[in-house]
Amino acid sequence: MQISMPYGSSTLSIEVPESNIIGILEPPAVPALEDPFGAIRQALLHPLGAKPISELARPGMKVSIAISDASRPNIEKWILPMVFEELSKAGVKDENITIIVGTGSHRPATPKEILAMVGEKAQKVKVLNHFSNSSPLVNLGKTSGGYPALVNRFFVEADLKIALGTVLPHPLAGYSGGGKAIAVGLSSSETISSIHTPATLDDPCCGLGKVEGNPFIQFGYDVARLSGLDLLINAVVNEKEEIIDVICGEVEIAHRTLIERSARRVYEVEFPSPADIVIVSAGHPKDNNLYHVAAEALGTIAGNGVQHPCVKKGGTIIVVSPMGEGIYNETMFYALSQAPPAEVVRQLREAKIDRPGMHRAYATAQILCDHEVIFAQTLLDPEIIRQIHIKPMATVAEALSYALAKHGREASILVIKNSHRVVPVLKRS
Repeated sequence: MQISMPYGSSTLSIEVPESNIIGILEPPAVPALEDPFGAIRQALLHPLGAKPISELARPGMKVSIAISDASRPNIEKWILPMVFEELSKAGVKDENITIIVGTGSHRPATPKEILAMVGEKAQKVKVLNHFSNSSPLVNLGKTSGGYPALVNRFFVEADLKIALGTVLPHPLAGYSGGGKAIAVGLSSSETISSIHTPATLDDPCCGLGKVEGNPFIQFGYDVARLSGLDLLINAVVNEKEEIIDVICGEVEIAHRTLIERSARRVYEVEFPSPADIVIVSAGHPKDNNLYHVAAEALGTIAGNGVQHPCVKKGGTIIVVSPMGEGIYNETMFYALSQAPPAEVVRQLREAKIDRPGMHRAYATAQILCDHEVIFAQTLLDPEIIRQIHIKPMATVAEALSYALAKHGREASILVIKNSHRVVPVLKRS
């Protein structure tokens, strides 16, 4: 059976024996809103639990808007024009608006990426990349969970603060969006590392699709409130980055409402049972480097944070993603490459987690303890792959042949497309 797998900005056709396939998981096809700009306007005019921009903004105010980095869907191209329009109506001038790209521990946005997100206004408003290690910060104290809250000074000291974000499945927070735009996107390395720990990863309330009692999601709400965030604007989009649903309001009210109203419907997909072999494609834009693939391919189907593992213990995971940007996070790579997976888990469980990426090494090592992982048909250097105890293989066909020889010709196979947009849910018998 020929199956087309997402692969960067293109697709890759693979052949899988049809008799072995127990399921093909992918996000359901959900149509875009017929009038996305109308929906955005209504959301801005009628925020949940907060005042609209028309009541918050005044002439002479300095406004900061936090946006996502390029590793997430570009909702900014839809929403920012409407926000700019509302600010202009309220008498706010372009020179008093600062856009801050919430990079967290990711790379900065390029001028081309900024233009794609901000549009022609990028030449009229101030646009900054946040750097967790060097941007000026304000110490806002501690969250309800005791985590330090050090946040970008340019954001905190603005008169009006707005944050944009996309709600997607997240291996720790349950779903992204919400206060994460500030708590991770615009915070310090210390703040980011304080919540990305083995203790958080091992917390039964943390993980993919988990919301109730989740300390990570609460951390996000706390930091956002400490920063004085006035309005959150979150959206759910389809694979074409078209708006499915959009909301505006107080950080927790708006975020939780959007999760229950749309995100679960869009991302949660049933599968029949764990398989011997899983073939998974992370999907663009989460398939371009090792760091993101570790979370969005491996972390979606196995590990402590997954409520419903898609692969049996001892099973084989075949990852089909280009990873053309390479390692991306050297801390994660270094931690994984220094010892066998079981030893990495032991060391990091006892270590002081003070650099973003250590948490992902811990989670990946846990998966490698229980499963064999193959990176097939990737652009990543095979030697880099071997150093982190993963098998490189030239083609998916070679990897599948190897896995079937290992598990038997009757082995069950589950195929997962665009795993960064999927929350697997075990079908009730």
